[in-house]
Amino acid sequence: MSSSRDWMQRWHSFDWRVVPLIALVLVTSGTSFGYHRILLAQRDWIEHTYQVLSALESTLQLITDAETGQRGYILTGKSTYLAPYRQAVQTVQSLPSRLRQLVKDSPTQLNRVHELELALDAKLEELQQTLATLDTQGLTSARAMVLSDVGREHMDRIRALISQMRSYETDLLAARTARASRLEHQMLVITIFLAALSIGVRIALYRRAVRTRMGVES
Repeated sequence: MSSSRDWMQRWHSFDWRVVPLIALVLVTSGTSFGYHRILLAQRDWIEHTYQVLSALESTLQLITDAETGQRGYILTGKSTYLAPYRQAVQTVQSLPSRLRQLVKDSPTQLNRVHELELALDAKLEELQQTLATLDTQGLTSARAMVLSDVGREHMDRIRALISQMRSYETDLLAARTARASRLEHQMLVITIFLAALSIGVRIALYRRAVRTRMGVES
């Protein structure tokens, strides 16, 4: 019985004037947390776009290195050119799988990755065939293959696909960066507003307490 009476006394003695302040603190915390999570998600997508762009640049650089190494070996006969050629070939073959994983959320980009993989396979096959021709038919035939338009057409196709994918990702990057900037601005405005509101509530509660105390004293 006494415990129930104590509880009732605490209930009646509680200063209910602080409830708006508590509610405001909870709203402020929840709003800040929600905006923070959204902003982090946007930042993750921006980083993701940079990863795609980096993979595209690596793909173009490696296939160019492979072609340079192959042509250097054919034109000079120096086997030192084969080391960068083989290394580039080995690495570039794994990049379509990485790109496919990175752009799995975009059907448009997935289709381009598929086309890019076919173009890379065709280019690598052309490079290998030219080296095989050098071994079986000699330097003249191999140089004739190098000087033909076949290799250039493969490279033009690869560059065009990478350019399309890069343009798509660049547009996404611009949109995601703008969205993140807007969220940051909204978060700042809301935080300032809620902080000002919190100060206003505290001032109002203080003035009310002063008036109440003055009324009691009088």
